Formats: sequence, C-alpha cells, structure tokens
Amino acid sequence: MSFVGNWYGFLGYYNHSRKKLDKAEKYYKSGMEKGMDKANYRLAYGVLLLKKGEFAKAKDIFSGILINTPKENTKMMAKTNLSLAYWKLGEIDIAIEMLEEVQRKYNNSRVYGTLGYLLIEKGDLDKALEYNIQALDYDDEDPVILDNLAQTYYFMGDIEKAKKYFKEAEGLKEEQADTLYYLGCIYADQGDIEQAKEKLNKALECNITTLSTITREQVEDKLKELS
Repeated sequence: MSFVGNWYGFLGYYNHSRKKLDKAEKYYKSGMEKGMDKANYRLAYGVLLLKKGEFAKAKDIFSGILINTPKENTKMMAKTNLSLAYWKLGEIDIAIEMLEEVQRKYNNSRVYGTLGYLLIEKGDLDKALEYNIQALDYDDEDPVILDNLAQTYYFMGDIEKAKKYFKEAEGLKEEQADTLYYLGCIYADQGDIEQAKEKLNKALECNITTLSTITREQVEDKLKELS
C-alpha cells in the first residue's frame, strides 16, 4: 500500500465530490504515479475518465481493479464501468456479455439501466423490449429504466407508449437530457412546436456527457430545425 499515492487519491476524491474535476484529475494522476491502490479512488478516477471520453485509459483503470481487488462487490462495480468503456470503444458485444455476467452475480437498477440501453444501441429491439419490461418490473421508479423502455417503444414506432414512459421518467428526474430530447422530438412531430422547444432548451441545460445517449449537437440541430 502506498500512503503517498492514496493521499493523492483522497485529495482527488475530495475535489471530485465537490465537482472540482480539473483539480481532482490532477490529484488522481499524481496518485497513480505514486502507486495509488485504493479501489474506491481508482474507481472514481476511472469514472471521471469515462465522462471525459478517455475510454482507453478508463478501460485500463477498471481492468487493473478487476485483477487486483479481492472484494466481489468492488469487482462487479469495476466490471460494470468497464463494460461502458468497451461500449464506447466499439466493442458492444463484449460490453453486453460483461453486464450479463454482472447481473447473474450482482443485480441492481444500474445494471438493468445500463444493459437495457446497450440492447437498444445494438439494435435488437425485440430483445430490448422484453428486457426493459423485465427491468420495469424490477424497479418502476428508476428514471433510466423508464427512459430505456420509452426509447425502445420510440424506435419501434409506438409513439404513444414512448411518450407515456418518457413523461414518467421526466416526472422522476427533470434534468435527464435524453428524456427531454425525445419528448421534444415527439412534441415536434405532433405539431406542438412551443412545447418541443421548451423540452429541447431544457435538455441543453442538463449535464450532457460522453456517456449520455444523445449529444449536445443533436439537441442543437433539432432546435435549428424547428426554428
């Protein structure tokens, strides 16, 4: 165990929790150079890298945790995050396989939410629908699960069901950018342009990261289209 490395890790974690991400990254980097080995600090650093779009670096961090950490729940957290890195690196089948393995050992709403979206992303909408209905049975108050089911219906062309579940997701989490974006698209298609613009402008106020299911450019392009 490296006292110096983990001290830097603590400083990184402290600043990370206070949204001072540049300072957090600086300390995490120093911690890694000095042998930071506490899994929670490495996990947090990996998540920061994911949100910055540094997927290969994040992959290395999470892979190292899997190798060096004996705690099963920590391994499952690392594997869940590692699946996101694989997804963003273009290896969606590996990502799905990893999450299915995690779910067999350590199930929770986050796993349902992540795997449910990846099935949509892969394009297997029938499987995504079956899975996301199962996820809703597991937790019908998780906004990500509700959004996943709504997106599945949206891409299958069942707009009324999609709208229903998007609105339920919005009721639970008003600042979920993808929910607002798709609601904006639905309102626009239904001719309610003012409501569409309201949802899209609200989406732009959200924290859209590289892990979001839509991009800031998508939202801006849709607003330009409506203008």
